[in-house]
Amino acid sequence: RLGECMTAISKSSVNKISDRVMELRQKIHDDEYLDFAVQRIAQVLSRKLVEDSERIYSGRKHEQR
Repeated sequence: RLGECMTAISKSSVNKISDRVMELRQKIHDDEYLDFAVQRIAQVLSRKLVEDSERIYSGRKHEQR
């Protein structure tokens, strides 16, 4: 019985993943979606770079010369 339950769970998980993969496959053909995704990635990376540079600069300011 445990094996049957695990198989049912595995199959439902595969179906959910497949639905998500199919959704994403459709979205990659949408120019507006891709533009938004690229802009969002650029925002996240820019924010991360600024935060990291501020942390590095802040650390250098407090060092003795």
